[in-house]
Amino acid sequence: MVVSGRSGAGDGQRLLEERLVQQLSNREKEGTLRSLLPPSSKLKDSNNTPGATSDEEDDDKIDFASNDYLGLARCPQQWERVKNSVVSSHANRENCSLGATGSRLLSGDSRLARDLEERLARLHGQEAALLTNSGYDANLSLLSSIPVEQDVVLMDELIHNSVIMAVRMGRCRNVHSFSHNSVTHLCQLLQQHQKQSLTGTNSAIFIVVESVYSMDGDIAPLKRILDVANEYGAVVMVDEAHGLGVYGRTNPYQLTLNTVSSSPRQQSIFKEEDHDRENNKLTIMGGTGVLAALDLESHPSLLCGVFTFGKAAGCHGAVICGSLTLITYLINYARPFIYSTSLPPHALHCISCAYDALTSPQEEERRHRVFDLVHYFRSRIRETLSPKEENGSSMIMGSSSSGRIYLMESPSPIQALVVPGNDACIATCRDLTTRIGKFQLFPIRSPTVPKGQERIRIILHAHNTRAEVDSLVSLLYQSLLNQQQSNNPYNSKSNNDAVTEGIIPPSRL
Repeated sequence: MVVSGRSGAGDGQRLLEERLVQQLSNREKEGTLRSLLPPSSKLKDSNNTPGATSDEEDDDKIDFASNDYLGLARCPQQWERVKNSVVSSHANRENCSLGATGSRLLSGDSRLARDLEERLARLHGQEAALLTNSGYDANLSLLSSIPVEQDVVLMDELIHNSVIMAVRMGRCRNVHSFSHNSVTHLCQLLQQHQKQSLTGTNSAIFIVVESVYSMDGDIAPLKRILDVANEYGAVVMVDEAHGLGVYGRTNPYQLTLNTVSSSPRQQSIFKEEDHDRENNKLTIMGGTGVLAALDLESHPSLLCGVFTFGKAAGCHGAVICGSLTLITYLINYARPFIYSTSLPPHALHCISCAYDALTSPQEEERRHRVFDLVHYFRSRIRETLSPKEENGSSMIMGSSSSGRIYLMESPSPIQALVVPGNDACIATCRDLTTRIGKFQLFPIRSPTVPKGQERIRIILHAHNTRAEVDSLVSLLYQSLLNQQQSNNPYNSKSNNDAVTEGIIPPSRL
């Protein structure tokens, strides 16, 4: 661990440094110390051509880690689309500034931002919208300002850290978590707190969920949650960070694993007549999230949706979409929005162009490739690792020194391979990224995920190929087998011995 060698510090500075060093040392001993890694380079763009490099020694890594599901962040056509939008704006002497120059309530507002918010509100089926600098900022803005002392906040136990921090910033102290995706447990909490809220004065119950969970990849039962909320007089906030761009009205059938990858293509392909080019509208719209896929944007208990642009949209920022009253309240009371310099004009062009792409016919083709790979990856895992049993929804692959290794159930591009124990998870990931493979992958360690559920988060993209998936699965198996043998001091078996005992399927040798 690197420790500051700063000299000449006063007693206060020295004592603080010692405390910080001690806390970092504790994390290092626990195996949970984080550090920034050298940037990966030459990640392929959506057309499988080399991208820009920042580290020649880390060349040609295959991306199975980024949230760039559709490849827009590295797409040459998208770069060109953004460049043309910026050039056109400058030619018309609109938004020529490099920076926003201030917050939205001062010098940072613009016609470009207003027009974009109106467009996003329309696309997401809401009255109004408010841009924020990130999804984290959006959740901070909402949950630090709206719930008050007499209110109740119920959130999924796997909700994003931004929601937890937002509630801590706010005034509401009646905060509870319900078991992940458990509508039964949610109902129990609603019954318990409905009586309490009815005795209060104008109190409210807020339910906060994600549409697609970033670490497990599974989908929230949004319709059941919204219906239950309506029954108990609660309101629901849905974070669509990992739903935007991946799901929409054109592919609701891909929200479950029961879908066969060769589903009729006409369900997910736009025709030219589906576009009203003159009014910049789509009569059929894909890629606008899980709420749209399930036709829940007008549900009476939906308070708002949060849509983050740093994932499938391939840029940065976020938008809150809800009623005009809600958005007006946030403009007046949401401190992260009020006191932050707003997004620069270039970022607004990127967001606008991202929505041009996400709702276009070309992106339907990319979405189809992504979900084809999801099914292919899971089938290859099943074939290659030959699980001998199934436990609920998880495919069991074996065990490490810290517990069983399994692939979580997920219909989304996020595939979580649980390798319990930080050390085992790091070792497996290191094998795949440097020792026997050259993939871009990262171990997700505790405390980011619960202890014993450490995992390798494998993301499938439109720019990946079946051949790359084959290579990943094969090397993954090799790594897990090597670790299993090295953890057993009495095991010096050769591959032939392993085949005889059924450890390695003969087809994989």
